[in-house]
Amino acid sequence: MCNRPLADAPETQYCLVREGELIATGFKPSPDPDGGEWLPIVNVDNAPFDAATTWRLKPLPLRLDGDRVVRVYPVVPKSMEHA
Repeated sequence: MCNRPLADAPETQYCLVREGELIATGFKPSPDPDGGEWLPIVNVDNAPFDAATTWRLKPLPLRLDGDRVVRVYPVVPKSMEHA
């Protein structure tokens, strides 16, 4: 997996996590009365991305990875007719 953040990612998005469960996402976290914690969402590609030779597909479901939430974008090669 390519753990490099996406260069074209927008401002930081956060995910509300309660007892290991992903509850909600947002750009402006606020205190959670139920004791949840807002963790940053890190966007990564699963392989190196090159716009000329690969496609970036829609993201896989969010997953908790320690003290961050990860959104993985699958990267696949373009067919020869699109490259």
